[in-house]
Amino acid sequence: MRNLDRPPPPALTVEMSSPFFSVVVTTYNRARILRRCLDSCLAQTWTDFELVVVDDGSEDDTVASLADYSDPRLRVVAHERNKGINPARFTGVANARGEWVVVIDSDDELFPNALERMREIIAELPPEVRGVRARQLHDDGHITPSFVPDGPYGYEGRIRWADEEGGEDAARCLHRSVFAASPYIEGRRGAMEFLFELNLAETATSLCVEEVLTMIHSDAPNSWLREAGSASLIPRLRREAPDMLWMAETTLARHGAALARWGPRQLVVVLRIASTQAFLLGQRRKGARYGLRALRHRPLDTTAWITLLLGLLGPRAVERGAVAYRRARA
Repeated sequence: MRNLDRPPPPALTVEMSSPFFSVVVTTYNRARILRRCLDSCLAQTWTDFELVVVDDGSEDDTVASLADYSDPRLRVVAHERNKGINPARFTGVANARGEWVVVIDSDDELFPNALERMREIIAELPPEVRGVRARQLHDDGHITPSFVPDGPYGYEGRIRWADEEGGEDAARCLHRSVFAASPYIEGRRGAMEFLFELNLAETATSLCVEEVLTMIHSDAPNSWLREAGSASLIPRLRREAPDMLWMAETTLARHGAALARWGPRQLVVVLRIASTQAFLLGQRRKGARYGLRALRHRPLDTTAWITLLLGLLGPRAVERGAVAYRRARA
């Protein structure tokens, strides 16, 4: 891992020993759109922050493009090879020096007052609240989450809210102390957010506010959530299946009882994920077992039925089904 810190120019004097915020941006092969994100961070009305950019082994001009910036608040840490978004976030937090950590993706941007508003909210927090969330505006005009909980929430509150709201996540600003008990998941590829958020809720109280403080763009060329081309998606599904199955099984082992009690919709989602990943790995019995568990909880779940039927046909059928599902969503 290469640390590409540059010495600050004498013209800009910003105290960097212990900034109030660390803004962590993770990126991979996004030289074309990264500047939009970084410019939005450096234009904040609240200036007591550092900007930690983690390049996750990019093969394009991402790292070279960062040389254009001379702001001393910007630091770059580069992985020698691509590891995935959660290891990149883990690296960013490990290199952060701020009291509060804001983690955003390189296809996002902060509104100019985002950090200033977060600072105002933090000043009024009860001492037990260690996480602040804000709503997000997407470039098609919709806002997530659709509603926020009334006041601070913990483990049960998070699960109940996600089950009712649908699980659309909010921008996050976390006190650095929470990462000791609930770190970003290192060494695993794929979408680990489900497990991370439950681990976080189990160990830290949070508050989600009504304000919209970030913009989410859909123009990233390699978005995990939006990728739908079979040439790129199928190899990615195969590569990430072992870790995604680990995520689902770990979630069920640690949080399954709580999800069954307070979040039945989410429980079915995790069971479907476990079923799909097992089928992708050629583990038909395990895939069928998880699929049948999902159907016992929700017998009319169409996606669970389709996953089960495709899984019984073999991994290739599941791959084609995943591509079709992504294209339908897109």
